[in-house]
Amino acid sequence: MSAPHESTGTPPTPTPEQFAERAVRANRATRGALAGVLGLEALVTLLVPRAIAFTSTGLGVTRTVLLISLAVLMIVAAGLVRRPFGIAVGSALQVLFVLTGVMLVAMFVVGVIFAAIWGRLLMLRHELVGTPGGWRLLVS
Repeated sequence: MSAPHESTGTPPTPTPEQFAERAVRANRATRGALAGVLGLEALVTLLVPRAIAFTSTGLGVTRTVLLISLAVLMIVAAGLVRRPFGIAVGSALQVLFVLTGVMLVAMFVVGVIFAAIWGRLLMLRHELVGTPGGWRLLVS
């Protein structure tokens, strides 16, 4: 004999345990995506000195050291995203990445794009996992 939900075509309602399991998987997946974004940002940050080195103005030692330091921090932060404070560290690095636009205007554009991706992933995480909203979204 078929179950009542099969005859009506509606899926069964998930149990609280299934909801909790889905939230854990969604949390793990979104944190992995956030770590991936930080990794891509680090790669882009490392490629900038190479691309600008051949221009007439060059990049200079100070800018190069700052960009390489930021890239190293992003790689470290990508490994820390699984920790409770990892998202806050990554969010702070988004601000620093956008602020590199003071040195190079192209970095501002790239930084805003990556910050928008970061924000969208945090909103998706909020929807899937039920993390806090507002400013607390950046540190959960």
